[in-house]
Amino acid sequence: MLDKLNRRNFLFTPAAAFLQGRSGKIRAGAATSNITPWLGLSLAGSMNDRKAAFVHDELHVKAIALDNGRTRLAIAVVDSCAVPRSVYDAAKDLIHQHTGIPIAQILTSATHTHSAPAAAHLFQSEPDPAYTKFLTTRIADAVRMAVARLEPARIGYGAGREEKLVFNRRYFMKPGSIPVNPFDQQDQVLMNPPAGSVNIVKAAGPIDPEVAFLAAESADGKPIFVLSSYALHYVGGHPGNHVSADYFGSWAAAIQRMAGASFVPVLANACSGNINGIDFLKPPRTWQPYEQMASYAETLAAESMRIWKSLKWQDRIELGGSIEELEFTTRQPSSREIELAKQMLEKEGPMPPGGYKKRETIYARETVLLPAEIGPRVKTIVQALKVGNLGIATMPGEAFVELGMAVKQASPFQNTMMIELANDYRGYIPTEEAFAVGGYETWRAKSSYLEQKAAPRLVKSAVTQLENLSS
Repeated sequence: MLDKLNRRNFLFTPAAAFLQGRSGKIRAGAATSNITPWLGLSLAGSMNDRKAAFVHDELHVKAIALDNGRTRLAIAVVDSCAVPRSVYDAAKDLIHQHTGIPIAQILTSATHTHSAPAAAHLFQSEPDPAYTKFLTTRIADAVRMAVARLEPARIGYGAGREEKLVFNRRYFMKPGSIPVNPFDQQDQVLMNPPAGSVNIVKAAGPIDPEVAFLAAESADGKPIFVLSSYALHYVGGHPGNHVSADYFGSWAAAIQRMAGASFVPVLANACSGNINGIDFLKPPRTWQPYEQMASYAETLAAESMRIWKSLKWQDRIELGGSIEELEFTTRQPSSREIELAKQMLEKEGPMPPGGYKKRETIYARETVLLPAEIGPRVKTIVQALKVGNLGIATMPGEAFVELGMAVKQASPFQNTMMIELANDYRGYIPTEEAFAVGGYETWRAKSSYLEQKAAPRLVKSAVTQLENLSS
């Protein structure tokens, strides 16, 4: 029976089958695998296709493993914009095959760097099958090596705050200052308005400045890994054809330097679908390439170090994990909309190198492709993990910050870490209220297609699983 529960197609339901072990002596391990691409691949993160021409810094999968003698967990964070479930599922199959870790206890996620190869078809950037195959293997390799390095350890977790780096990127604007959207409709909010514009009225949502933190050290006090999550979309500020791990990689280098030690530093993305690092209420600031990325990384790493120094260490903790599969309808175009989109594309002619440039044409292409690539119903998963009195919950896409805040507010755990873009990629996950006022994140495309009521169901699943794990 246990073997059947561990098979790849078995999915735990939050009500019945969460896995949890009693407190036992903890062991921890961590490892990295290099996923830097060869030049010439399409880079994700833009509506237009960009080709990798230069590697500024290496991309990695960073993995951690925990074992208390009864239960084993693994988390792998990938330097990628977005990774589809097919890649994650194949990697988890390999991980389970070689380590025996149940699928419900393996968490995988993407950082959301906008300067990594496409692993999914995002706007006009298509994945290279050779790279996604390579990526699959390297995700599994990182976890397998982390498991091989398990050693007696102590665990600490906590949270801090860094408010200077995060801003809601959606704004209510003065009447008449928002152009019609690609569907010839009038939105009430604008993403990324001109910085310092007199037409800005107010932000359309909150921020979440919490810095969640988990660390492991060996029995003699040497750091093994740190895992943090922070709700900041990405930073950017570099040439568009560069390969880079973005500020996620810069933070890792900064915290290692500050600690003066060698270990595996992992920064995951919390719910940041409507969050970025630009204060649009102030005039724009000019940065040199990579300058803003490095500055933000230093600031966040300093807060991470402060949290780290305050941790209380434990060598016996409970571990657990659960996962639930949910099915959603998708927002599909009508036959009339598809026909009009095809006419627009025919008028524009063949797609040029780099893709179409006009926004209306790009979204016409999305309208045609959506029914073929994303069916009328899709399945995705929500996961929760327990590490002592730390709960970890996931979202399978670019979730609005309000979703993470709602999960944390309802969580029974002392600390709760949110990780988005986890185990799947289902585009933006706006709140129900966001659809009423529109904006880029709600525009129907391969990047935003889940039903409008997806958010509360995803939050409910995460909270229910956390409740079950805590009991």
